[in-house]
Amino acid sequence: MKTILNYQIQVLPELNVTQIGWLLDHFDPAFVFYDWENATLKLCLGAVAECFPAASQRKNQFVAVEKWYQELKQQLKLKNSGPVPLVVGSFLFDPLQNKSATWSKLARGYFFLPQLTIYQTAEQTVVVSCASDSVTCQQQLLQLQQLLGSAVTTTESAGLINVTETQIAAWQRAVQTAITAIQTKQLEKVVLARMITAGLTTRLTAAEIWQRLAPIKQQNYQFLLKYREQIFISLTPEKLVEFQPAQIRLDALAGTIERGTQKEQTQLLGQQLLQSTKNRQEHQIVVSAITNRLTQLKLAVKHPTEPQILVTGSVQHLYTPITAKGKFDPLNILARLHPTPALGGQPQQAALEFIRKYEGWERGLFGGPTGWLDFADKGKFVVAIRSALLNGQQAHLFAGAGIVAASDYHQETIETRNKMQPMLNLLKGKNKYE
Repeated sequence: MKTILNYQIQVLPELNVTQIGWLLDHFDPAFVFYDWENATLKLCLGAVAECFPAASQRKNQFVAVEKWYQELKQQLKLKNSGPVPLVVGSFLFDPLQNKSATWSKLARGYFFLPQLTIYQTAEQTVVVSCASDSVTCQQQLLQLQQLLGSAVTTTESAGLINVTETQIAAWQRAVQTAITAIQTKQLEKVVLARMITAGLTTRLTAAEIWQRLAPIKQQNYQFLLKYREQIFISLTPEKLVEFQPAQIRLDALAGTIERGTQKEQTQLLGQQLLQSTKNRQEHQIVVSAITNRLTQLKLAVKHPTEPQILVTGSVQHLYTPITAKGKFDPLNILARLHPTPALGGQPQQAALEFIRKYEGWERGLFGGPTGWLDFADKGKFVVAIRSALLNGQQAHLFAGAGIVAASDYHQETIETRNKMQPMLNLLKGKNKYE
């Protein structure tokens, strides 16, 4: 007999940072996603169902999630109005690399259908409780109320004790190899990422991390994914795709320069970025690739002819918003887009093979699409960059740089250090871009 999933909706008082952190600590899995574009927060707690995208469909993790998603969709008795349950989680950057001890339980990617999904906007806070029967739905809502009533502020204690920047010389050699490959026309562009490891004085809880992450006010999406005590966090400026009825919105984000310490300096650096031949070339490769992939799906694509500047925590980027209209399947769109040249390269497969050969580590969830999808084909996925993975008292930080013919490995090293700085500041318990 087919399982039927029920859900109930209840209005809540607005949740504060302490309450959100408290709930993150009391549920596993847990996922929180803050969207700066519309100042909305989604908090997802506990699992009704789970999916590991790269467990069985190694070559196409999106097929695995599509099958699982469609099975859930058939089981849900959707109401005519109001919020609905979501599926949330993160794909791997490369499903052919899914055995990393660093990523442990998250090495195959991870999605779940939450027991409790809390939607918070400026106007209201609503919770959706999902289970196989209405009695369990109600019990979950009662448990939530009890937990909210007992929430206490978490005392922050952990900080960095050391930072190990290993294999920097090997990474710089890989950058030089990439430049040669591009100059000899083997590639047009490739993104090379690197990882550093930081030791912590004590284990940081999800609540402590969220208390540090939430106050950062800038043009970044914030998310935290906790599974089996591993915590993956990101302050990412890059939206991969937003699904709306008959329309999708995307960001082309490539080309980077540092952010100034004063407004005037930031603006001057931004103008330099707009005038940089190297960065304009890197950016145009991304715009062209996204546009071509969407056009092949017979979508009507529009975007401005000139890039804009997007200022984030420690750097600023060339940015082009893209819209496409027409009939589409969300997971098929994700499969076609990922990875864009902003995180992989161009041509796509040649760049992926280069990354596997020369990068020297498994990216795991870094650079993968992370986000949510409801059961009316609406959703939002961001690119998991400017991120860190916490395993106990150890944190791994990730950043990449787009390599083109005019790249210089000294400058690319500086760029990746700048991109890692907000996460380093967060782990230290401070952020100068608040």
